[in-house]
Amino acid sequence: MNIALIGYGKMGREIEQISIERGHSIAAKFDIDSPLPSADLSMYTSTKIDCCIDFSTASVVTTNVGILAQRKIPIVIGTTGWNDQLSQVKETIARHNGSLIYGSNFSVGAHVFFKLAELAAELLNNHSQYDAAVHEIHHTMKKDAPSGTALTIAQKILSRMKRKTRVKLPTETSLIQPNDLLVSSSRVGTVFGTHSVLFNSLADDIELTHRAHNRKGFALGAVLAAEWIQGKKGVFTVEDMIFENKHSL
Repeated sequence: MNIALIGYGKMGREIEQISIERGHSIAAKFDIDSPLPSADLSMYTSTKIDCCIDFSTASVVTTNVGILAQRKIPIVIGTTGWNDQLSQVKETIARHNGSLIYGSNFSVGAHVFFKLAELAAELLNNHSQYDAAVHEIHHTMKKDAPSGTALTIAQKILSRMKRKTRVKLPTETSLIQPNDLLVSSSRVGTVFGTHSVLFNSLADDIELTHRAHNRKGFALGAVLAAEWIQGKKGVFTVEDMIFENKHSL
């Protein structure tokens, strides 16, 4: 498969290495200095691209999706912070009969962690003595806080723990209410990504933690997504891939 990379930072380089290890070729690389060309340019006929993997910035997601959907090139989006544009992206993909898979985290282990957090929240839903909170730690170069992964975890908990109805960020100075789910962040050193869920009661704590050792899990997941979406049409999430093929990953 010929893969094009949008965003060629640390994640882009990791994806390149994993792609080559899995027998794929890197057909093109695009970044802020060399953006994705317009859909009508000859590059798309002279360069065969089977899939684009986008780990760039939220500000260019809708533009990139519009271009690639017109060219019928499947897209993997690992960029976060663009969910307010999701309805527009879905409309674009539907209009051009395109293919897209997206997620806040492409790690297989992280998605298993999401399921565990969701299950724990459901089991504790009727046990009001247990409060809940989410905390994440990332390196100092990460721009968004809380991370997209932390917000995904929060939504999983809210969907199962009905007495929690809203995310509360540390920037809100009011006291935490019983229906609030606190989501907090730390930025320190070179931490790749640590996400924790704490269920606390007077009697005990239950803590779930996912700790990424490096970027390999995220990069592998993105390449698996590029492989999985071949021949499919529509908009998919990473969960669609991971749990549909849970025995073969």
